[in-house]
Amino acid sequence: MGEAEKRTAKGKSMVATFKQCARYLNPLFKFCRKKVLPDDIRQALLVVAECCMKRDYLAAMDHYNMENNEDVNG
Repeated sequence: MGEAEKRTAKGKSMVATFKQCARYLNPLFKFCRKKVLPDDIRQALLVVAECCMKRDYLAAMDHYNMENNEDVNG
């Protein structure tokens, strides 16, 4: 993405989304580096990754949302 594109509203939104994703992923990467990733998170990531490898991105998003909602709802 060029500097001119980053200055547009859409570009600013994309950059902000990218930075937010990077911040949210940092704890996951720390778990992975320390090799202390909880089993439930590992299983959920495996399912999402398998869907992505099959290029079934909607199913991956559905699985992600399902796992995310379970965490919120208890």
